[in-house]
Amino acid sequence: MKIGVLTFHSSRNFGANLQTLATQEMLRTLGHDPVVVNYLDEAKLASFAKLVPPEQVAQHEAFADRYYTLSPALTSVEAVADYVRGELDGVVSGSDAVFRLATPYEPARLAKRLLGRSNPFEAFSWADRVPPFFLPFDAPGVVKGSIAASSRGTSYRYLKPHMKRAVGAALADFDFVTVRDDWTGKLVRALSRGKADPLYSPDPVFGLNTAFTVPDDEKPAQDLSDVVLLNGEFDEGWLRRMVQAIQARGYRAMTLANPAEKERFDFTDGALDLPLSPLTWYSCLASCAGFIGMRFHAFVSCVCNHTPVVTMDVTRKRWGKPDPRNPNHDLARRAGILDRYFHAHDLMRSDPEQVLDRLFDPQTQAMADSYAASAPEILLGHLRRFEQVTATRDTHP
Repeated sequence: MKIGVLTFHSSRNFGANLQTLATQEMLRTLGHDPVVVNYLDEAKLASFAKLVPPEQVAQHEAFADRYYTLSPALTSVEAVADYVRGELDGVVSGSDAVFRLATPYEPARLAKRLLGRSNPFEAFSWADRVPPFFLPFDAPGVVKGSIAASSRGTSYRYLKPHMKRAVGAALADFDFVTVRDDWTGKLVRALSRGKADPLYSPDPVFGLNTAFTVPDDEKPAQDLSDVVLLNGEFDEGWLRRMVQAIQARGYRAMTLANPAEKERFDFTDGALDLPLSPLTWYSCLASCAGFIGMRFHAFVSCVCNHTPVVTMDVTRKRWGKPDPRNPNHDLARRAGILDRYFHAHDLMRSDPEQVLDRLFDPQTQAMADSYAASAPEILLGHLRRFEQVTATRDTHP
């Protein structure tokens, strides 16, 4: 089957690129002919141009040229619909925040607008039109599915009424829906009025090693086996103490950059700076001694490569507690490693020695490794639905 992958493939973001590659290659492993649907969201790309330096943008573009099988460029929902109908046997939406929607009536957002506070990520959400990732079009004979879709905490109760109806109708037309977190599952059930029954799916990056081998030229040039990598919005005083604690245990401490941010401090043992290719970033996390920091796909990349990790949540707390809609919290809970999840505020109040004890705790690591071992087969099982749905249609036309 020729199956399209419709996701944030063109985002200037390590995780977005890696999950696209993983889904493409898992479909190839199952014997399909995958193609990345080259939908280009011009508003989103313009936002990235302001956030990510040009030399790093070039790394993401080179990654796409080297690894993706791309369709022609498509710049509208209508163009995506025509391509799906005319060229594909199936289409999978996701992973990543493909089900994220704008909630203009949400009280917190209304307050920010009244205060004149701009949101640099406004272009990443849709308020009035259903995005193509919900596949809001008729495509007779084409199998529609989603893989580990996320809404990134969309407060769906505050959607505009016409969006609730349109998104719900689109979701009800899916042949199968899988989601990356419980909150997105609630969104799917609520908006589809129970017509779509979502299943949980790990992030596709958990299947990358099963379907793809990282080329040698994408691996880090230096040995990181004695390095604890650090990335995030840390209090400098706390970070100094953490670096000292890491060094006291015989490790080196280095910072790891992300596309929209560059971390460097003169009291660490070095920095892995931009520009970096997505696979080099992934390989650094796969080969280091441990990681403490933010970013969901950094968390995923560590867990799937058996790297000890402490993940930091930088979202705003809800009623004084970490937001359970946060994807890092959801993954830590499912993997049984919530003691390695910290809200940023709580981490900065924690003793670095105790944080390192949790990072290197063997029982917690065994729980993380068990989750990582089970994830690829779950992902492949979901992607096998394309064949199963097609076989059912052939048997019961």
